[in-house]
Amino acid sequence: MSRFKIIYTILLLLALSLFFGIFFGLGYPEIQKANYISTYCTIDDKTISSKYCCYKKCNYCNTANAVAPICTDLKSQWNLLSPETCASAVLANSSLSNVCPINDLKGECDDGYYCCSKCCSTCTSCSNSCSSPGSSSSCSTSCVSYSCNCSCCNSTYHRSCQIICPTCYSAVLTMSYQKDDKSSYIPITTNITVEYRENLNGAEQFLAKYPISSTIQCFYSPKDPFKVLLNVQLTVKTWVAVGITASFLTIILMYGTWYLFSKNATIFKDYKYRVLIMEIALWCGTIIPPLLILIDLIPFTNGKILWTLAVIFIALGWAPIHTITCMKTRGWRFISAFAVTIITFILPLTIFSTFSIYTLNMNLYTSMLILAIIIPLGINIIMFLLWDFCVIKCRPILIL
Repeated sequence: MSRFKIIYTILLLLALSLFFGIFFGLGYPEIQKANYISTYCTIDDKTISSKYCCYKKCNYCNTANAVAPICTDLKSQWNLLSPETCASAVLANSSLSNVCPINDLKGECDDGYYCCSKCCSTCTSCSNSCSSPGSSSSCSTSCVSYSCNCSCCNSTYHRSCQIICPTCYSAVLTMSYQKDDKSSYIPITTNITVEYRENLNGAEQFLAKYPISSTIQCFYSPKDPFKVLLNVQLTVKTWVAVGITASFLTIILMYGTWYLFSKNATIFKDYKYRVLIMEIALWCGTIIPPLLILIDLIPFTNGKILWTLAVIFIALGWAPIHTITCMKTRGWRFISAFAVTIITFILPLTIFSTFSIYTLNMNLYTSMLILAIIIPLGINIIMFLLWDFCVIKCRPILIL
């Protein structure tokens, strides 16, 4: 495989990973929120809950005490405890205080095996290059040194770490609403919890916005009525990131198709702009329209506008192919071929398709959709298959 293909494959895999990772990790959860149903909730109660959010901090290569507990066990044990319970135990001098994460000295733990440093040998790779074959005087040797045969030369089987447990806070809203169940209203009471880590002030400011007994707009999941959100707005940063990764992926794919079209023969092989024309037909006329239609699945979007744009992209994307086909097969000039493309392809397709998209009458919708397909197809079949026959047969009649 050539260096170009290797680099292109790596870039393509990287672009695919970034796009799908950000889309399904950040974008898709927000799309799911679009299906939530709007209603009004009453704030019944609000509180701030606290918990330990323990994490591990390790020394470079110190060995833990022989009686130190395993790090994962100690972290799990402390995360289950409540800061309020531990504070009360310390004040009451209870035996529970001996297992609470009050004193950092009790946080030492054994994290198991750890390689502190690696030792490597130095290897050398040399290559010869000659400016002209068979000429030893113009040859040169270049050598590159690199690390090889690496192995761990300093390690410990009981690495010393510390479990540190700051107190984290969550703002909790208890709210109720009436779920519309077609024939009746079902009272639902649920909680909304917002994590603020160690920011107690942030949790207090959040709760200050929602007085008890106040009514606010909220959104509940149709699949799980106890899952309630305060807003379902799309996050700008998320969709900017999705757009950037999608653009990066599109550019790489477009370059790949450009390369393939440049290397392979087509019906427009001798035409000057054949690669550009086929690129436009592939992306504007074939790939982008289905993507626009897929975006219609997101409830926030205007489906009719997206369908209209898809039709316009199809018409304009395939217009150059239609024009050049007229020029190559009929021998027409560009102006004549482009005029025929507008009259027989672009206008019928866009006009009748747009009528079918925006009409509310199903009979008219079906009729317009059939015309959007039949008229361009019929005219072009007649023009390309029967043109020579009509010219030969009809010219004497027209002359008379």
